[in-house]
Amino acid sequence: MQLIDVTNSYARKIRRELMNTPVHFIKVFTLGNSKVVFKKKNDDAEIIISNKLRPITEKEIEFVKEHLLGEKAKQALITARKNITEISLKSHK
Repeated sequence: MQLIDVTNSYARKIRRELMNTPVHFIKVFTLGNSKVVFKKKNDDAEIIISNKLRPITEKEIEFVKEHLLGEKAKQALITARKNITEISLKSHK
């Protein structure tokens, strides 16, 4: 599995979201035919994995968590539905 950075392909959408929301960091990746959107706001992180053709696998979820969250991956909360999975990491202030 490989995360491929395709952020430049979404430059307009990202610029608009950065201007209109408190999010300060957005990256978009592909993982095969799945799309991965990684957003950060202060110490909070949100990752959305979506695939229009099939459900997201547990293997994909674990791969994305490990690569994007690193040592904080175990603290993440996962909400999985059929073709979309949300991974969130909230700071404990």
